[in-house]
Amino acid sequence: MLEVRDLDAFYGDSHILFKLRLSVGNGQRVALLGRNGAGKSTLLKSVMNAGPRVRGALRFDGQDIGALPVHRRTQLGLSLVPEDRRIFTHLTVAENIAIARYGASAQRPAVPVAEIIERFPMLVALQQRYGGQLSGGQQQLLAVARAMAANPSLLLLDEPTEGLAPIIVEEMAHDVVRTCTERNTALLLCEQNIWFARRCTQYVYVIDTGRIVFEGDWAAFDANPQVQQRYLAL
Repeated sequence: MLEVRDLDAFYGDSHILFKLRLSVGNGQRVALLGRNGAGKSTLLKSVMNAGPRVRGALRFDGQDIGALPVHRRTQLGLSLVPEDRRIFTHLTVAENIAIARYGASAQRPAVPVAEIIERFPMLVALQQRYGGQLSGGQQQLLAVARAMAANPSLLLLDEPTEGLAPIIVEEMAHDVVRTCTERNTALLLCEQNIWFARRCTQYVYVIDTGRIVFEGDWAAFDANPQVQQRYLAL
């Protein structure tokens, strides 16, 4: 599905990602772990053409997407939940979700708003509340729910648990896994919370200073405690 090969990414003259290689298969759920500043968000923005200047190979469903604008990548089936959520504060929960349906295409019809809300039970009672009236945790759940409205085949999720209460984190893990499983949506999750990443994914990469330093399943990750100690410990 997603193939990233020898990707370099830059902000101005600053070189952020170095010959990065990563892949996500159909329906596969993959975690990218790393400290703040390791390059996680830059990778997701590079995949979406949402800021960095990039060189290298980016393929999605066998198609070279390196020259495509953001809206075309969305129509192909990519959907990004940014770290800062970007909720429309003047729209209701239902309206925030509805507006995202415009990212769908004829090949991938949009998901009805009611179906999306049903998959995120915490939002059921909030659907007529304005985005600006939600707590941080509720806004994060809405951001994830909104990203599913265009029926993506790959969800890019950037640091969703940062600053959230444990009960919200647990609810989100359940909702993300259930929704991705039921719709066969692949997931690329950038995270520092190892517990959440483990709950949501099957395969893991570790990034440090713009380079992939580990990849494998969770059993391989657990068999290499030095990876966590060297690259993830605060």
